[in-house]
Amino acid sequence: MFKLNSIAMNYKDELVKPVLFLVFNRAEKTQQVFDVIKSVKPKKFYIFADGPRDRFPEDIEKCKKVRSIVSQIDWDCNVKYQFHEKNLGCSLAGVTAWDWLFSQEKEMIFLEDDGVPSHSFFWYCQELLEKYENSHNIGYITGMNFGKKYGDATYFFTHYGGGTWGLATWKRTYDLYEYKLESYKETKNQKSFRDNFLYSFEYKYMKRQFEHYIKHRSNTYDVQIAYIIYKYNMYTCMPNINLVTSIGYDREATNTIVSKDSKIAKKFGNIPRFELNKIIHPNKIEIDTEFEKQQLMHRIFQDKSKAQVLFEVYLPFIARVIKKLIRISKTF
Repeated sequence: MFKLNSIAMNYKDELVKPVLFLVFNRAEKTQQVFDVIKSVKPKKFYIFADGPRDRFPEDIEKCKKVRSIVSQIDWDCNVKYQFHEKNLGCSLAGVTAWDWLFSQEKEMIFLEDDGVPSHSFFWYCQELLEKYENSHNIGYITGMNFGKKYGDATYFFTHYGGGTWGLATWKRTYDLYEYKLESYKETKNQKSFRDNFLYSFEYKYMKRQFEHYIKHRSNTYDVQIAYIIYKYNMYTCMPNINLVTSIGYDREATNTIVSKDSKIAKKFGNIPRFELNKIIHPNKIEIDTEFEKQQLMHRIFQDKSKAQVLFEVYLPFIARVIKKLIRISKTF
């Protein structure tokens, strides 16, 4: 058994890595996240607030309440605000916030208004941002764990991230980010791109996600993260215990509008979070392919059977073949 490198967590160390907090109109959720941020006292704090929507006059008061909450800075820090008067929407607000921060910083710890972190999430991110600053095959650090654990270290490496509720990354990664997936057309059929998928059905499924975004400009800014991870074969650091809880699987959400009692909300929402007392680093930067297959089926395909996934992925192709056969049969 190899010896792991263990570092004790010291919460007396200053939180010097910049924290970016993205907010909108959900005061109760914002307060929960802000209370944790307030308790860890980051030295650099960026707050980005999207503006009220024209079709929802109640947003004016809701946004005002949120901005009042995040203005209550009572510790010594360099705080910067960007409050928008007009609504950008979830997708554009996210990328605009990242543009703003990375115009001034080389790294960040990022939280959305419905991602409630543990206290140790911040020091975990700070330690890994420092450790992997020059490891260009590592693109992201996530605070989310959806139930799969691997190895004896604090975290493991995977291609499958934890979403944008709570993460950390570097400007070097963001410089590769493509909001409109500009290079997709020339990249999608390249062997080097296809080889970064575990299965052909995964490749076909993700192509469908990327092409849906390009065609419909869905209100997201994390499908682009998935794209560059596949394109550049990047790794994400994922903790073996959950450090960030998504409290946004409900009717207030933008992209996760579901009942609290729905299957997906029960699987990925309100997962208990824990605290670390030390960080144990893996001794190698590598992905275990067999474990990664489990991650794929759990995180991307939500524990469906492979047979069910294959049927769903290839159903449109089967339907086209059947229609073509029907048209041909009518000519006889």
